[in-house]
Amino acid sequence: MLLLICASVRAEPPSLVSELSSFSSAKHGLTAKPELIESGWSYHWGDIPRSGDNWAFDGEHWTAVADLGSLSQRGDETILWLRLELPANRWRDPYIFANSFDLTAQVYEQGQLSYQFGEFDEQGNSRFAGWPWHLIPVNQLEPTTLYFRVYSNYAWIGLSGPLLIGNKADLLAQVYHRGLWGQFFIGVVAIVGLLVTLLGLIKQERSGALSAGLLSTNLALMMFAENELAQEVVYAPLVWRYIAAFSYFLIPAFLSWVVVAWLKLNRSRLVRGIAQISLLFPAGVLFATLVFDYVFINAYPLFDGLFIVLVLGLLVASCRKALSWLRPLQAARAASDEPGLSWVKLPDGGAQQVLVVFGIVVLFVSLLLDMLSSHGFITWIGRTGQWGLSLFSLTLLGVYLLKDLRQQRRLRRLTASLEAEVEQRTKALRSSEQRLKQLAREDFLTKLLNRRAFMELATRQVSTSLRYHQPLSLLLFDIDHFKQVNDQYGHPTGDQVLKSIAQAIKLTCRQTDLLCRYGGEEFALLLQASKPEQAKVLSERLQEAICAISVTGPHGEEIKVTASFGLIYLTRYQCDEQSVSKLDAEQLLQELLAKADDLMYQVKSDGRNDMRFEVITSPSLSKTVQSS
Repeated sequence: MLLLICASVRAEPPSLVSELSSFSSAKHGLTAKPELIESGWSYHWGDIPRSGDNWAFDGEHWTAVADLGSLSQRGDETILWLRLELPANRWRDPYIFANSFDLTAQVYEQGQLSYQFGEFDEQGNSRFAGWPWHLIPVNQLEPTTLYFRVYSNYAWIGLSGPLLIGNKADLLAQVYHRGLWGQFFIGVVAIVGLLVTLLGLIKQERSGALSAGLLSTNLALMMFAENELAQEVVYAPLVWRYIAAFSYFLIPAFLSWVVVAWLKLNRSRLVRGIAQISLLFPAGVLFATLVFDYVFINAYPLFDGLFIVLVLGLLVASCRKALSWLRPLQAARAASDEPGLSWVKLPDGGAQQVLVVFGIVVLFVSLLLDMLSSHGFITWIGRTGQWGLSLFSLTLLGVYLLKDLRQQRRLRRLTASLEAEVEQRTKALRSSEQRLKQLAREDFLTKLLNRRAFMELATRQVSTSLRYHQPLSLLLFDIDHFKQVNDQYGHPTGDQVLKSIAQAIKLTCRQTDLLCRYGGEEFALLLQASKPEQAKVLSERLQEAICAISVTGPHGEEIKVTASFGLIYLTRYQCDEQSVSKLDAEQLLQELLAKADDLMYQVKSDGRNDMRFEVITSPSLSKTVQSS
């Protein structure tokens, strides 16, 4: 902003660059600090008499006054003369700082015009030219007197705000300091408004984004037009006052749009009526100014009252909406059995909308306090309106931040839920996959390996046994007269017999053995790393376990079964290692199964319920048959 001020070109007051050099001397204590002018005033209503071409400054027509705010008996007067008696010089470069004139003024010192703002005609009339701040030169070496000729057809006449006297550099430093603080608030409102607009557009909330953006732009423009540094950028007081006035007049209109967009009150007749009045008023003032030469600042007092009514109406409509959001909270508290219940989730977006209502309240209260202090109803409070406008803009930003926070939380919850669901489904899929694999490898009735799985695993085991010279035994057995059991007692009874035999196999064999239901009533067992004697003992124990099985028939009868066994033993100690290594493991397994099957059918031919045992002594399957 300092660069912008330094680059500006204007006639008066002088720019900041030309004053910085004198300000440096003031910093070193060469002059006194600025002081408030509180005494030495007198006044006269209407123009004072003239003496030739000059004013008759001396005379008995002056009335002393201690406080300029206590002037009375104005009547229809549009001219006010003020006399200020100043003491002797205490400053190196003395000037008087005036906040503004109501409305235009001339300043005389030692009978000469020393400063003028606005144009006066011969009858003493003038036109409104804006409300800039002023630096009035004082050429005093001894006690001196200043005369102010002030014109106003406005509700107020005279000097606005306190007057300060001091060195020009010191006065400018205070002005720029105050102006830069104002620029800080303007920057907050403008930047926050831009952020709110961008966030709204990103979230595809076009109406809310545009309403908030335009309102923030309007507020920032109004604040800048009233800022002390505006006339350092471009010295056009009347233009800045037009901007400030109509920006102020348009606040309720933009605020109505915000209420409609953010609180979903587009169907409210009250809000629609407020929006229409808010647009008609500035349009009417502008029309009267352009067509009937109406001085638009006269609309300020009328609009101040209208502003209170309009914004209060918006607050009423907004609070009604807020109550509708809070009803679920009250109902939940009333229905709850827990007296300590203190929270309930508002409807979607309810918290954000309540925050919008809070922002409107802050804006209204701050502008109301600013308005009341400017009219003298309460003591002046510095920067109340600027704080309120900034807080309102920050509130709108807070709405989006709160909404984004909720969306992030929802997204995290949704992500966690999806991840949990994916994990659960993955586990279920893996479980189903394992189950399918199990079903594909398992006999559904006996829960033993089915023939396909047995052949695959047994082939691997035969290959391993050959590679590492491990002994191997293969047992094949068939239930005797099983067809008669099914025919006489039914298939359910037959299934129960098969399950009982499978259970006996599991209890008898080791966990490392491969157990298989090879056919309908035929079972195969591959015994790993067992010596011939161990394999034979295990087979005998299994035969005894099967003979001990007792199944109850459908009519309570006891059913006993037997089985015929064929056992093949392949020992590494009796094999020709080089010849065996050339054998195909699958082919060898098939040969072992065929030989065990031959042994089993020999048992059946000899009367059943017995076992044949054979040791393979060479890869050519030459054998020695041993009967049990």
